[in-house]
Amino acid sequence: MSILKSTKQEEAKTQNFIKRKNKTGSRQKKKRANRQILQITYMFVFLFLGLIGYIVYFVAVESKDVITDAHNRRLQQLEKTVSRGKIISSDGKTLAQTITENGKEERDYPYGRMFAHVVGYNDKGKSGLEAKYNFDLLRSDANIFSQISCNLSGEKTPGDNVYTTLNTKVQKAAYDALQGKKGAVVAMDPSTGKIYAMVSKPDFRPGKVEENWSELNNSSSSLLLNRATQGLYPPGSTFKVVTALEFMREHKDYKKFRYHCNGHTTVGDLKIHCYGGEAHGTVGLEGALAKSCNTAFVHIAQTLNKDKFANLAKDLMFDSTVPINLLASKSRFSFNKNSGINELAHTAIGQGQTLITPLQNAVVMSTIANDGVMMQPYLVDQVKNVDGGVIKTTKTEQISQPLEKAECETLKKMLRKVVTKGTGTRANSSEYQVYGKTGSAEYNSEKDSHAWFIGCAEKNGKKIVVSVLVENGGSGGKVAAPIANKVFHAFFR
Repeated sequence: MSILKSTKQEEAKTQNFIKRKNKTGSRQKKKRANRQILQITYMFVFLFLGLIGYIVYFVAVESKDVITDAHNRRLQQLEKTVSRGKIISSDGKTLAQTITENGKEERDYPYGRMFAHVVGYNDKGKSGLEAKYNFDLLRSDANIFSQISCNLSGEKTPGDNVYTTLNTKVQKAAYDALQGKKGAVVAMDPSTGKIYAMVSKPDFRPGKVEENWSELNNSSSSLLLNRATQGLYPPGSTFKVVTALEFMREHKDYKKFRYHCNGHTTVGDLKIHCYGGEAHGTVGLEGALAKSCNTAFVHIAQTLNKDKFANLAKDLMFDSTVPINLLASKSRFSFNKNSGINELAHTAIGQGQTLITPLQNAVVMSTIANDGVMMQPYLVDQVKNVDGGVIKTTKTEQISQPLEKAECETLKKMLRKVVTKGTGTRANSSEYQVYGKTGSAEYNSEKDSHAWFIGCAEKNGKKIVVSVLVENGGSGGKVAAPIANKVFHAFFR
């Protein structure tokens, strides 16, 4: 009996052990299953959030490009029912319009070549504002009765009109002043970012693009290139504004700076000359900037903190793309703390590896003129329907504030001396106050130079900034400054 009882107890213990083991195994299986379900759930949540993120990104960033793409079938369909709207200047002049002759629609450009690159063309693809505002021009927000009337009569509904910031008077002055030269002019309001004028030379006839397509594409002069936003050039002595500013930041006693220039200097194995080999004698920082003394600025550069110098340039959008609703090139700026003494010397005077667009130089000058606040440049003020109703309005946007107001005030005084006593006297006027900087940027081993001028003119609270680049123009003071003067004069006339 005792043995039998013991055996039964052992069997009971074994069964209980098996039950407990089965329960433990079941719990473990459930845990594993739960973990797998959780992992799958997390994966789907992650994918869902990724999808939401992409949709947000697409709507905010990529949708504009898709909407304006000439291959967008929706736009192709709209072209069948909507007559492309007008592009209009800030002073109410028509820059582009659709006309009908013998039952055929044609795109007409009343100012011909004058606005070729900025307004663009509408044949063999699209460019300029014609491309970037393609959807707006083909969308009709005319009142419902007009739309019904057009549909019933078989006519196309008039598209919305694009009202630009461009001023025909300022554009003509820039266009005429650049005649016969290759280069670009950008004129803008530093306090808002409005572009008053944007000229690129050589140009083309926007209404004859299709018939001249072969010539336009095969020309060695890059006729379709908008040099104002896409052309990349060494900034030359206009970059000395950046070098001077960094020196002021690092040397609070900058007014005591003195340097004796004999026309050339040697840095490492590099021999640097002042423009034309001119010897400027003893100069302070203000005199060095006014006379655009290369040797003084090479000497100044050797006292600078490379990291801080590079960061200031990048704050002013060197090595970046200026945000504007046109095709624009990214500037090139490779200087950093590891750069050698030769690159430091070249960079300080706007040579070496640095390349920028005329638009960016306009933004740099505008930041100084606007007390250190950098505004985003823009070309379109409003989009209106055919009845004049406002569909959308561009809001002014601040990009950043890289400079202090006090720094800008000091720079303005120095740049004033450039146009009153220095290299930029041909940009000066007794009718309004001008300050600016000339530049002569070497671009090949033959020491040929592009001519630059960046400056601002002020009168009774009104301001205009102008950036001028003349390819192979030589002296910025002799060639680019007079062009800026004509643009200033047209603006205040």
